[in-house]
Amino acid sequence: MDDLPEDVRIVEMLPRDGFQSLDEFVPTETKVELIDRLSETGVDEIEFTSFTHPDAVPNLRDAAEVAERIDRRSDVSYRALVPNSIGMERALEAGVDKVNALLAVSETYCEKNQNATREECIAEIERIVDLADGTDVAVEAGMATSFYCPYEGRVPLEQTLSVVDAMVEAGVDEVTLATTMGLADPAQVSESLSAVWERWPDLDCGLHLHDTNGMSLANTLVAMQHGVDRFDTSVCGVGGGVVLPDELEGVGNTPTEDLLHMLSRMGISSEELFRSVSTVADDVADELDVGQNSHVVRGGTAEYVLDVMG
Repeated sequence: MDDLPEDVRIVEMLPRDGFQSLDEFVPTETKVELIDRLSETGVDEIEFTSFTHPDAVPNLRDAAEVAERIDRRSDVSYRALVPNSIGMERALEAGVDKVNALLAVSETYCEKNQNATREECIAEIERIVDLADGTDVAVEAGMATSFYCPYEGRVPLEQTLSVVDAMVEAGVDEVTLATTMGLADPAQVSESLSAVWERWPDLDCGLHLHDTNGMSLANTLVAMQHGVDRFDTSVCGVGGGVVLPDELEGVGNTPTEDLLHMLSRMGISSEELFRSVSTVADDVADELDVGQNSHVVRGGTAEYVLDVMG
C-alpha cells in the first residue's frame, strides 16, 4: 500500500449534515458546545452550519449566532454550506474560512433540493466564486448525487464529469463527489476517480461517502489508492439529505470514528485523534439520542475485544 497518501484530511459534518437531519432542533448552546469540542479533537475541518433559508432547513436557522459564538482555533478550518449567492453573502459576513457551494449532478435532485435547475445552480456557484474573489475564503463545490440519484437511478459518469468540468471552469478551489444514496461500490468509485484524474490531474477532489450498504470504508480505501486525501465524515454517522424519499430516511454518513480507527491501524492517522473523536461520539450518542452507529464503538477495537475475551 505504498501508493496511499501519507496524511488524510477529515471534514467533520455533524454540525451541519448531522444536525439538519434530526427530528428535533438542537439548541444553539448545545451546537456551540459540540463544535468547540470537535475543534479540540484534532480534526482538520468542520462544516459547522448552513446559510440556507430557515424555511428550507429550520434546524440550522441559528447559523449566524452559531458562527458568532463558536471558539475558533487557528489549526481548524471552519466551513459552511451555501446553496446560493445570498447564502454566500451571509457566510462572508460570518467570517467563515471556506464554503461548500452545493449543487447536484442529477437534474431532478437539484430541483427538489434547491428549487432550481442544474444550470441555474452552476450559475449561482459562479456568483459565489466571484464573491469569494479578493477574500481568503475558499470555495469547495459539493456535488450531490455524483453516483446515484434516488429519483433517476445510476448517474452516468459523463454527466458527473460534465459538472466537474463546469466547476473547474467556474474557478472553485475544491470539488467533492458525494454518494448521497450510499450505493456506490469500489469499482464505480475507481472508475469515476480515474476519469477525474485523467481530465484534471491537479484537481483537489474529495469524497462525501454515505454508508447505506456497508461499502463506505471500502470505497474510502479505493479512493485513497487513487490519491484522494480529503473525506467528509460525521460523528456517529449522523446525517443525510433533506429531500431523500422516506424509504431512505436512515441513510447516514461515514462515521468519523470508523474512518479514523481504520487510518490509525494503517499508520496514516494518530491513535490520539481516534480516541478523542470516539469520546465525543459516545457523548453525542447519549446527549442527542441518536444511537451509536459506528462499527468500532459497537464492536470495539482489537485490543478491547481481546482484553474482554482474555
